[in-house]
Amino acid sequence: MTVKTNSAPKTPKRILIARGGAIGDFILTLPVFQALKAFFPQATLGCLSPAGRGEIAQMAGLADEIRNVDDRCWASFFVRDGQLDGVACNWLSSFDCIISYLHDPNETWKTNVVRVSNAFYLKGCHHPGEISDVPASITLLKALEPIGVLHADPVPRIICSEAVLKSGTIALHPGSGSESKNWPEEFWIELISLLLEQENMELMIVGGEAETKRVRRLGSKFPNPRLRLLLNKPLTSVARELAGCRIFVGHDSGITHLAVALGVRCVVLWAQTNEKVWRPLGEMVHILKPYNNTTPVEPRAVFQI
Repeated sequence: MTVKTNSAPKTPKRILIARGGAIGDFILTLPVFQALKAFFPQATLGCLSPAGRGEIAQMAGLADEIRNVDDRCWASFFVRDGQLDGVACNWLSSFDCIISYLHDPNETWKTNVVRVSNAFYLKGCHHPGEISDVPASITLLKALEPIGVLHADPVPRIICSEAVLKSGTIALHPGSGSESKNWPEEFWIELISLLLEQENMELMIVGGEAETKRVRRLGSKFPNPRLRLLLNKPLTSVARELAGCRIFVGHDSGITHLAVALGVRCVVLWAQTNEKVWRPLGEMVHILKPYNNTTPVEPRAVFQI
C-alpha cells in the first residue's frame, strides 16, 4: 500500500500526540505538549496513551482530549489490514496533525492511520536512548521541527492546581521498573529510621502494584503515626500528593520524573542507566551515584542532603 503524505499545516487546529511506554517515558514527552501549547495556543491537543498518562497531561492543562491506547478499539490499528473501529477512526480523522511516538517498527500503525486520516503525520523517536547521548526530552522534541517548533523548553513541568497543601512531608519511593535500579531494602529501613528520629518529620512511602509487598514490609517495621503509605493510587492522586511534599527520595523511575516535573526537591539514587539521556532536567534535582559504580550510596549520605 502506498502511504500518502500531506503538507505540514501552518496553524494546525487539532493535534494528536500518541505515546506508549512507561510513566517516565510519558513524563519526558510532556515538553512536546508544552511546546505545542506555546506555539499553537488555539489548537486542541489530543493524547493517545496508556491509562493514567493522559490524565496527567490533562490535569496539567496540556491535553484537551484523551484516549487509552490499550482500549480494545485500538487493537486493530496494530494489525496489518485490520478491521478498524469506526469510533476510533472518526476521532483520528478529526486531527490535521498526528505526532506518533508509538513503537511501530513495521509501520503497521502508521499505515492504518493514513487509511482513515488526511492528517500531516510525524514520527517521533520511540526510545531516545537508542539514538544518542542527548537528553531524552530534547530528542523527543526534534519530531516537531517540520512544523516549525524549534528551541522549545526541554524540562517537563506540571503545574498542579489541585495539589494538596504544601507540607513538610518527605516522600519515599523504594521501587522502579527494574530491580537492578533499586537501593537495598535494608538501606531504606535505615534511612526511614534516621528520618523518624527527627520529631517534626512526616514521611510518606509511595508504591504501585509492583512495589506493594516492599512498601508494606517497610511500613510494618515502623508503626508510627508520622509514617503513612500511599499504595496503588491513580497517577493523578499520586501527583497531587507529591506536589505538596517538601522532598522526594527515589530511584531512576517514572515516579521520580513525575516528582521532578511537579517542582519538588528530589534526591535521586542513580544506578547504571545512561545519565546523559535519562537524568531528570528539573532545577531541584540532586543525583547520588554509587561509589566506583559498585558500592551503594549510604543512607546517611541521603539524610545529610
